[in-house]
Amino acid sequence: MIAILAAAAALVAAPSPSPSPPPSPIVVVAKYRAALKALHEPSVFTVEYTLVQTGTRTLEQSHRIFRSGADERDETLAVNGTRSTSPVVRIFRRRPYRYTVTALAPKPADYDFAYVGPHRDGKHVDYVFAVSPKKPKRGITFTQVSIDGVSFLPEWVAFAADQHAARGIVTFGKSDRYWVARSAAAQAGVPGGVAHERLAFAKWRFPKTLPRSTFEAARPLPPIPPA
Repeated sequence: MIAILAAAAALVAAPSPSPSPPPSPIVVVAKYRAALKALHEPSVFTVEYTLVQTGTRTLEQSHRIFRSGADERDETLAVNGTRSTSPVVRIFRRRPYRYTVTALAPKPADYDFAYVGPHRDGKHVDYVFAVSPKKPKRGITFTQVSIDGVSFLPEWVAFAADQHAARGIVTFGKSDRYWVARSAAAQAGVPGGVAHERLAFAKWRFPKTLPRSTFEAARPLPPIPPA
């Protein structure tokens, strides 16, 4: 008993280990570069998303998409709260998917990174950087990236474009073993006001394959012969 009490007292008296210092911004960017290089993106997946547009017009749609390689099936499930009994189906071939990490993450080879500071959420820490293109770019450019402190992949990226004073943000997170888009929001000036658009992604699934019929256009039923 005396030995047990002595061991317990020693544990109580022992100083708790000091937290390890955060990595330097240079190390964070190096880990970010390595995480992007090692990233494996899904080539086959299904996901549902909701599209909401406000401002000069109001529209809400729910979609479900199926992707295999560059083939895509897009099903419109509901429009403005009305769910369709027969979804509108569109089939696309050789269509790039715009919401991958590879497509949206600013690369250290193309952008200069300036450390803004940490962002803490409880014990979780992200590292926020302002980014600027090393060479002049036309169209959309990225302005900020928040790097996840565990995976060192982007948690969100902010972008802007001179045309229509557009700006927006895309968020990411882990689903199964993949790092995927969670939401996207943008706004831009248009004739008559400012247009806002928001996408919310949910129900990510990663099957090994999809049936070939997934990407075949529906065939019309044969005509009914006259009685």
